[in-house]
Amino acid sequence: MHKNALRDSVLTSALSTSLLGGQSVREVIQKGHYTPLSVCANEDSIHRVKRGDWEALEDVISREFPPGSEGRRLVLYGGAGMGKTTAVEKIIWDWATGIHLQHYALLIRVPVLELLTLEGKAESLQSMLGRMYAHISAETLTLALQRPQCLLLVLDGLEESQKLLCTPSTLICDPHQEATGLALLLSLLEGSLLPEASMLITSREQVKIESLRCFEVVGFSQTQRRTFFQHFFGEQSERRLCQVEQTLGVYEQCFHPAFCWTLCNVFKARFEAKNDPPETLTHLLSIITHTLLEKPKMNAEQTREIVFALGKLANPVYSTSDSRSVLHLHHPGVSDFLLAKGDATFTFLSPIMQEFLLAASFYLDQSVQEISDKHSDLYYTFLAGLSDSIQRKPLEDSVGSFDESRISEFSHWMMGLVSRVLSDRDQAKHFRVFQLLHHARNPSLVKESISKCKWLHVSYTSMQEADCAALSYAVSCVGEMEHMNLYRAELTDEQVQRLMPALRLSKRISLSQSRLSLAAITHLSAALADGQTIALDFSYSRLERESVKTLSHALTSSKLQSINLSRCSLTAADCEAMAEMLSGGSGLRVLDLCGNNLEDQGLVQLSGALENCKLQEINLDHCSLTATSMSALSSALNSDFSELNMLNLSRNAVMDDGMELISQVMRKGRLKILRVFSCGLTDSCCSSLAAAIQSEHCCLTELDLSVNDLGQSGAMQICEALMTPNCTLEILQMERCELTEEVFGALGMVLMSGVSRLISLSVGVNDVGDGGAKHMWQALRHKSCKLHHLDLEMLSLTDACVEELCDSVAASSYLSTLILKNNKMTDSSVPRLVKLMLDHPQMTELNLKYNDFSEDVFELMETCPNIIY
Repeated sequence: MHKNALRDSVLTSALSTSLLGGQSVREVIQKGHYTPLSVCANEDSIHRVKRGDWEALEDVISREFPPGSEGRRLVLYGGAGMGKTTAVEKIIWDWATGIHLQHYALLIRVPVLELLTLEGKAESLQSMLGRMYAHISAETLTLALQRPQCLLLVLDGLEESQKLLCTPSTLICDPHQEATGLALLLSLLEGSLLPEASMLITSREQVKIESLRCFEVVGFSQTQRRTFFQHFFGEQSERRLCQVEQTLGVYEQCFHPAFCWTLCNVFKARFEAKNDPPETLTHLLSIITHTLLEKPKMNAEQTREIVFALGKLANPVYSTSDSRSVLHLHHPGVSDFLLAKGDATFTFLSPIMQEFLLAASFYLDQSVQEISDKHSDLYYTFLAGLSDSIQRKPLEDSVGSFDESRISEFSHWMMGLVSRVLSDRDQAKHFRVFQLLHHARNPSLVKESISKCKWLHVSYTSMQEADCAALSYAVSCVGEMEHMNLYRAELTDEQVQRLMPALRLSKRISLSQSRLSLAAITHLSAALADGQTIALDFSYSRLERESVKTLSHALTSSKLQSINLSRCSLTAADCEAMAEMLSGGSGLRVLDLCGNNLEDQGLVQLSGALENCKLQEINLDHCSLTATSMSALSSALNSDFSELNMLNLSRNAVMDDGMELISQVMRKGRLKILRVFSCGLTDSCCSSLAAAIQSEHCCLTELDLSVNDLGQSGAMQICEALMTPNCTLEILQMERCELTEEVFGALGMVLMSGVSRLISLSVGVNDVGDGGAKHMWQALRHKSCKLHHLDLEMLSLTDACVEELCDSVAASSYLSTLILKNNKMTDSSVPRLVKLMLDHPQMTELNLKYNDFSEDVFELMETCPNIIY
């Protein structure tokens, strides 16, 4: 009999009315229209909601109330219209019809309002339940209360008593004991009364009682939305869902079950009337408001007053003492917007409509001079949307035209917001501004706002599809983007597709440490193929072979001039596609392949393309190469058609044989920069290298020979070449090359020769001490020395050299940077070095890090900003 009574109560229960009406529980359940909801655990709800890690409510109910459990207390909380009551009615229906939770012998609703209306009256829980459920025999009820582990209590609507939960009250533990309704309620919640009974509670807010497990009702997941549309539109569901997804700002609100029902009704009505669907969320709310205001048959002035009054009520700071607003709250025109609770207490049927009316009231209320920054995101969305004449037209058909001065006030506010936010580094605020500009749909406002501000191109890592669409809209209005920073972005193919307009207009795109699927790479490649991008950074992003092929194919016809593919897990198998791209008409000038395991086979494949392509710079640092592939590389670069002028072979086993082949390339007269850091070189290759440096056609300006065992013999040959008039070197690096004091003497002679063009010299990590450095100090004082940069890191320099060091630096007309890191200078040298820097402003950097300084001299060094310590 009890199950029959519960079934009847479900079928006759009244849902809170939603905008444009709503389905009854009977229709939802009996016609199979119920769509499951999603929830997320309270303890990490924010993180989980953002990542979409939601759980089906049915799964949570099954897990939290398993057979054999007792004393389980579960709270489902969420805002109005999230479907909590409907979900509870479905749970009750399933128990009453034998579908679910049958391990509970009895399911009883505990009427929260009934408990609270007892006020000061005392009654026992058993007495109250017996009075409310007269069809349950006293014997059955007594047995259930004696065996509470078989009892499931349902408390729907606890929000009515949230404030009362803080009221001190004596807890009871006996269901036969009389107490006030509040005491009974608190005793059930705290678990002193029927602690072995299970309990399902709903509330609009989280119930902060330690013994309760709280889950937030987050509405429909993407799959559940699709199910809802299938229930509503049948065979047309996919088409209608696609149209909704294209309506700006609407699909993001479809997690809200009540809103979803209203939305579907509007779309259905407009399709049946052969009208176009709403274009935006604001347009949709304008249509709904116009529809609701048509029913009472009022003139424009009356409807304007109604909307104004509703807007005042929607404001959190509204006071019912405002007679102008209260005058209209009992008017028939507002009944479709509000639920009345007493004479002066009202609640909006829809939180979304509440924010819309609040935004609309700004345009209707001339007394509001400034736009407050204390409202919800939805309010500003509607504020932006209503500034657009198309979106607000249905509302204006009801209330009359908006005042243009209010539209101008919004535009002025929007421009100020753009200027403040885009010059800051908060990416979340950037996204919000782009979305507001998107909703305003005013290209001239977007262009003027962005062009007048300093847009910091922060990394846009965590984007949703709406963010991508909004960013694309903003960039499209401006016409170009200097730098699209997507560092560490994890973008789906749908997100990249939304970003394509912005990607096409971006001059530089950074995707370092990003993760993109093949489908996303395909969209990106299409944007590159017909876009304006000239530089692309994919460094530290793992690229699959098909992705490399897709990307390479697009680059054949793109405007791209530079691409960074360092540490992208490329192998020799990927080089075929890149070689085809280079020889297929690509305009690429710079190719960075550092840190990929290309091996000799890969370089041989690339070399075939290097003979005849436009590439000017290639970075092959740390690519697992050996001397074996240097022959093919040398042959390609000796071609008359090769344009390569920068070659980085650092951290590969080039060895002396390979270096001799590269030296032949230097004689050709095209290579300007060569880096062979840590390539296993010895003095054996220095003869051919020195000959190349001083050859007639060599135009090399930068050479890095660091971390090679050149020794004194090899280095002296290099020094001899530096003394010849044909030598064009300006930057030379020979760090950790086993150089001796004699080599430093030879280098000093080079700098004083009047022939050398060196402006930067790095000879650190060679243990020559003060004696070796003395040659550098002598050279600096010489009028022919043109060094701007000198690196003497880790030479074992001491305080003894500091006086001569300072005199030499002071005498130099050119030196601006001196690196003295990792030496043995102490506190006694600091005053002299500080004075040097303060007296000679042309010195922009003196690096003293990792010397033997104590904290006592830190404050003194702080007085000179150009000292790094």
